[in-house]
Amino acid sequence: MKREVYDGYTEYYWAGNEVKEYFKKAYGCFGRHHGQISSTRMKFDKYYSRIKEDKTYRIFLSDIFCLVLNSETDSKLYFFGYTFEKPDWAVE
Repeated sequence: MKREVYDGYTEYYWAGNEVKEYFKKAYGCFGRHHGQISSTRMKFDKYYSRIKEDKTYRIFLSDIFCLVLNSETDSKLYFFGYTFEKPDWAVE
């Protein structure tokens, strides 16, 4: 049974290329409570290989977290923290 909503998240149905486009300038957050920010932008082709450009995904977004579900089966693919704020130590 599909869950209607997750508190504090906004639901979207995006194609894989839309997901990649939205996060192309994002930096990953990790560690306990996702308090640390990576020094490089998120690499979807390398670390999120299950997201295919031509498939549709059910996305739940908050200000700092993203949950990616398979839109057909509602199975969880990824849950990650992110930020669009470039850290001082970022490498281009």
